[in-house]
Amino acid sequence: MRIFYLLPLLLTLSACGQADYSTWNCVPEDDSRKKVTMVLQQSTMKIGDRQLRFCGSFGLVSYFDENCKVGDVKASIAQLIQSESRLAIGSEHYRCEKL
Repeated sequence: MRIFYLLPLLLTLSACGQADYSTWNCVPEDDSRKKVTMVLQQSTMKIGDRQLRFCGSFGLVSYFDENCKVGDVKASIAQLIQSESRLAIGSEHYRCEKL
């Protein structure tokens, strides 16, 4: 009978260790043959061999950079608009699809 009381507690505790992330396939707007994978995990964006940190957001745009500039998040290297599935990193513009 005690197992019925302990089972929900064990399931809840095991879920706490799971990381929350989403994976996206992104295609450059100027070359649809190339494809890159982007992973958003907590406050980190991993795309290719780059790892960018979340710097902040304004409206629908989230900003990411290797080193966030205090007071100037709009100067970040990457801008993500999840609702439009668009990503810009420097001069590269991507269309993304959430997996």
